[in-house]
Amino acid sequence: MNRYFVLISGEYPLLARAEIETLLDLCCPQIQVAWSQQLAIYASMVNPTSFLVSRAALLREAGTIIFEAESIEGLSMISDMQLMQIVGPSETFAVRTISLSNEVDSRVLREIPSQMGARIRRVTGARVDLEKPDVRVIVIVMFECILVCKSMQSWLRRRIRERKPSKKKWFHPSMMNAELARVMCNLAGVLPGKNVLDPFCGGGGILCEVATIGARPIGMDLSWRFLAGARQNLESIVGTDFSLVQGDVRCLPIHECDHIVTDPPYGRTSSTRGSESRTLVASLLTQLHHILVNGGTLCVCGSAQMDLPDMIHDAGLKLEKHLRIRVHSGLVREIVTARI
Repeated sequence: MNRYFVLISGEYPLLARAEIETLLDLCCPQIQVAWSQQLAIYASMVNPTSFLVSRAALLREAGTIIFEAESIEGLSMISDMQLMQIVGPSETFAVRTISLSNEVDSRVLREIPSQMGARIRRVTGARVDLEKPDVRVIVIVMFECILVCKSMQSWLRRRIRERKPSKKKWFHPSMMNAELARVMCNLAGVLPGKNVLDPFCGGGGILCEVATIGARPIGMDLSWRFLAGARQNLESIVGTDFSLVQGDVRCLPIHECDHIVTDPPYGRTSSTRGSESRTLVASLLTQLHHILVNGGTLCVCGSAQMDLPDMIHDAGLKLEKHLRIRVHSGLVREIVTARI
């Protein structure tokens, strides 16, 4: 059994932790994760790194822990065999240092990559390439220990930024950003091939992330204008493998799906034709037992004023996650997940 690490971004740490733990549970159930600031460490029989890097929106990098030392000086104890586990003779590599401790002098931190790099070159014969290395070696400096790791950086974060609402074929300012939409899909445990419904789909921000995961997007909205926009956005990503329906959530025409991921409009808007969002969400929750397949999940984002956890409880559902995000001083959003 090998040890692995995950380094999350700092924007929404609690949300990022929940995302990583949900994804790990999908590929490696019952793993025990130990967190230290933005770093997660766990042991597993299988290597989930590629899966995490391809799925998690709030992940910076992840990989395998090769060696652990108690101090900077202890790094010299890493064996030649362990270095050859990291880099092959025909590969290029780069060494970086990430410090999660304020106890280590910055000059010492700057010296680690050159010293470690020199030894890797001598032992393996591999070449240094600081721009596009085949292998990324990171030395994570913590207060309690030092970790030498073989790491993969997230390539998904850049692609998600390219899918932000203003860059889509059809844009509306109410659309959820692609990063949060991806996190919600991950919290719901969406997997390729599953049917995912957004009953308040608007311009399809969440559905676009559903499509990039490889699941089948099913969208519903009252507004033809929003549905036409969602169609443009989905066609640019997934071609024709999606379904869009004009309908009212109080009488859902959808009879079965694996997951529901949605961001209902807040307050009174044209998209809900004057109906309060809380009333509409309550109606949705009462229908879940007839819509979600066995083991199906729900992930909803709403304003804190909606009291989503209480609504989940009142509907007789099992609340699994409850996370809060401060958008600005006047708006706190809540994300909840539940299953029947």
